[in-house]
Amino acid sequence: MVNILIDGLMERISSAIALNKSIGILLPSQNYQELIQALFERIKSKPDEAWIYVSVTKPFLNISNQLPFITEIKNIRFIDCISRTAGISNSTKNIIFIESPTMLEKIGLEIMNIFKEVDPKTKKYLVIDSLTNLIIYNDPEIVTEFFHNIINRTRARDINIISLAIEEEGMECYLNRLVNLNDKILKIRDSFI
Repeated sequence: MVNILIDGLMERISSAIALNKSIGILLPSQNYQELIQALFERIKSKPDEAWIYVSVTKPFLNISNQLPFITEIKNIRFIDCISRTAGISNSTKNIIFIESPTMLEKIGLEIMNIFKEVDPKTKKYLVIDSLTNLIIYNDPEIVTEFFHNIINRTRARDINIISLAIEEEGMECYLNRLVNLNDKILKIRDSFI
């Protein structure tokens, strides 16, 4: 069942990003791990693309322990906003460590600096994992301004963006407003297959 779920998620993500500059994925927490695995499977399957994965949910070390194959993916760079906050400070060439998820301006600058290094002809993608956690660490109005800015900057530079939002009780108002800034919204449910 897990492989069917991951394959189904991978197909939905691939179809959505082929047709839209920005997609928002709203999902319950119980589907989070399958979605992340599907995303990384999609990234791995397209080595000619350039990806940035901004992690505000888990430290890179946790993600790589759960999905060991991601350390072999060459076409992805990570912006880890959690490790330093948790006291982890490894040094790796594929990862940029941000001191805190509250440093939204620095996150935005690092995203744009990484994409400046990428060949302009290469298809570029940005994943923000997750808008929910950005709201937990920051004022929702500031996150809305940040996300609006990121969406405009990525569109202007022909970068596709995928933003994840994990459904949390009491945050629906903020999450819906953020997710609705995207061109396409995918709502993941247990029974979507």
